[in-house]
Amino acid sequence: MGTIAGACSDLGTGVGDVSYVVFDGVPYPALLAGDTMRDAAGLAAPLRAHAFDADGDSIPGAGFTYFALDTGVAIAEGGLLRATGRRDGTIRLVASYRGLQTTDVTVRVTRRPDSVAASGASTVSLALAIPDNGANAAPEMRIKLLSDDTVGVGAAVPGWIVRWRAVHGTDTIAATDTQLVALQSAAGTRGVVDTTGADGTAARRLRVFAERLTALTDSFVVLADVRLHGTPVAGSPVRFLVRVAPP
Repeated sequence: MGTIAGACSDLGTGVGDVSYVVFDGVPYPALLAGDTMRDAAGLAAPLRAHAFDADGDSIPGAGFTYFALDTGVAIAEGGLLRATGRRDGTIRLVASYRGLQTTDVTVRVTRRPDSVAASGASTVSLALAIPDNGANAAPEMRIKLLSDDTVGVGAAVPGWIVRWRAVHGTDTIAATDTQLVALQSAAGTRGVVDTTGADGTAARRLRVFAERLTALTDSFVVLADVRLHGTPVAGSPVRFLVRVAPP
């Protein structure tokens, strides 16, 4: 997992040969308290922004300056962000080049994730609607991510990436394969990558396409994987069993 969504200035507000700037390089959505910003593998990673000319071509070597709009962090030369005095909360960042400034992006400061577990039932059941009417989604499967470092506000770890996957029999279903099932949020948005909320939880539902099943009584396993710098935290992956059957 690379970056969170970037932010840019409006087109047509350029200075000289610079038409617009984009802040597109936050390596991870969360920054550990007392640490330097790192990517998913745990390597120190700088903030990144790009400048573009009127033709939309990137301007090489653009020397950006990065600013924090909130206290508790420091940004070293080269764009390395560090949490210096903040234990939790959000930090807004902007990038500036030759008089142009990006809109802000947000990074959450959090504590080290130490354990993850199911929050609620680890086995759920779905009574299939036949023919499929679009409502065949299993009850929500929820995990909670906690830290042993309780200095700050509670032990929950917000803003941390969770990767979900579905398994049928012995086969892991590719994220792009939505012929049989699809993982989705409570709002119905499909996706296998999520971040924990302010309470340290993340959730997914399994949408099952009943008319594509070879057997109407079946089961799937859903796994939620959480890692710290490439290494699974204790309890990861969290395993859920989804049983499906006719009503």
